[in-house]
Amino acid sequence: MLKLLVFSLIGLFLTADLQAQTLRKDSVVKDAFTDVKRFKLNKQQFKEFRKNKTNSYSDLFKPTKATVSDTANLADSVYVNAFRNAAYNKILKRRTTGHYFLMGGVIYTAATLAATVVLLFVVLAKATK
Repeated sequence: MLKLLVFSLIGLFLTADLQAQTLRKDSVVKDAFTDVKRFKLNKQQFKEFRKNKTNSYSDLFKPTKATVSDTANLADSVYVNAFRNAAYNKILKRRTTGHYFLMGGVIYTAATLAATVVLLFVVLAKATK
């Protein structure tokens, strides 16, 4: 009975310690995701990024004093890695203006084509009556 109690207490202390570390890590990662909302690449940096989209550890995604809410986080490796990954994913989803014009043109053409087909069927249906 005493052995069971000792093992239970040891297990309780180990899990409490693990949860405390996870909570701190989660809060640091949450801070990084919040700070990434202010992160943006200029046109020249975005063109440089598009040439090599696979490098998420580029210096383009380093947190700076301008993008960080708390400068003490710059020394935290968990924060820096979370910031880099979040910034990379944000920029990876960014599209150019030409992409939006192209997609708009495709949607417009498809809608026009669909309306033409429907109108053609209506005209042919009336002609056969």
